[in-house]
Amino acid sequence: MATSAALVVSAGAAANGPDKGIAFDNAYETRSAESLSGLLAMKLANLAEIDPDHPLASNRATQTLSMFGREDLIASSSKNYAATHCAALMPTADVLDEIARRARQTSIVIVNESHERSEGRGFTTMLAARLRPLGYDALALEALQNDPPTTPKQYRSPFVRQPDLPYFDDDDGFYLGEAAFGRMGRRAKALGYRLVSYEANPNDGLPSGATLAQRIAVREEEQAANLAAFLKEHPGTKLLVHVGYQHVLEVPRADGSKWMAALLKQKTGIDPLTISQTDCRGGGEADRLAVLPADQPPGSFDLVVDHPPARFDRGRPVWREKAGDRPVSVPAALRPSVGWRVIEARPLDEPATSVPMDRVAIRPKEDVALMLPPGRYRLRAINVTWSNPKAVKSTR
Repeated sequence: MATSAALVVSAGAAANGPDKGIAFDNAYETRSAESLSGLLAMKLANLAEIDPDHPLASNRATQTLSMFGREDLIASSSKNYAATHCAALMPTADVLDEIARRARQTSIVIVNESHERSEGRGFTTMLAARLRPLGYDALALEALQNDPPTTPKQYRSPFVRQPDLPYFDDDDGFYLGEAAFGRMGRRAKALGYRLVSYEANPNDGLPSGATLAQRIAVREEEQAANLAAFLKEHPGTKLLVHVGYQHVLEVPRADGSKWMAALLKQKTGIDPLTISQTDCRGGGEADRLAVLPADQPPGSFDLVVDHPPARFDRGRPVWREKAGDRPVSVPAALRPSVGWRVIEARPLDEPATSVPMDRVAIRPKEDVALMLPPGRYRLRAINVTWSNPKAVKSTR
């Protein structure tokens, strides 16, 4: 039964075998989506608009399903998964070795991601670990909530108010609630990175009735200005910047417009190492460097990373298992009988506001796994009622 308050279900410790080294606490919490608030509630409302039986019929489906761990449902129809047949640039080079070599020649590395494919976040997490010994000590995330400077400290985002937390809070940023993004935050904090928010205020500098091109120009200018100001205030900092899609472009477009990387280069005089993860896909069985696609102007970015074809096992991306996660069955007591149910797994000592180690939306009769490193976890289930008025309203 979905309730506005927490319902604790005693189901016994769910050990998953000594070979996996993963166990669940003996009490599971169940919540209704309507009882939650903040950014997580907004994302759950988006999920509620997606028909569980026909998930791709919704315009919001691709990014929302990816955010809730269900890339397997969108991979066949999303262009972010389609093979691009890019030629290999350096077939035998280790990708991280080459990036590290070039990163020594600058103090800014900018890498992009697709908002629909979590593997890019996993790659940036590995990159952050590789760059830390080279002196890179600040991680700027476009996805971090950037509170206006006039916001009183007690109302600022949790990562600002409590910088020593070892995890992201769900209210630190809209995209950060996705598990791989949460893992990036955990790893960066453990490595000692300073987190930097730099997103533009959507209302700054925009004339009434602004065009899309004007909106993009204002946003890129403010993002670059925010990062340039941070670097000026922190001389000697080496900066890793994780962005979405086109913000990594470091040369003007054919129409003369400039995206964030190009503007940051102009403002600081620093030539950044720019890396695209969104232009080439499916070229081989391992990460490789690819030739710049012909549809991109020369110099658009310095390196192009070509990830292998996306593969899934029990509904989850295989790259996570290669990164150290282990597939674990959702306990029978938490599987839904109707609609969506979001399953979360957190370390025992963390509050329900932390971005969990895993978060996945499941439907009835699905054998979708949780992906977790060894440890002991507390599980929470969130019932999400499909918002179509003709849908069945009851949830188990």
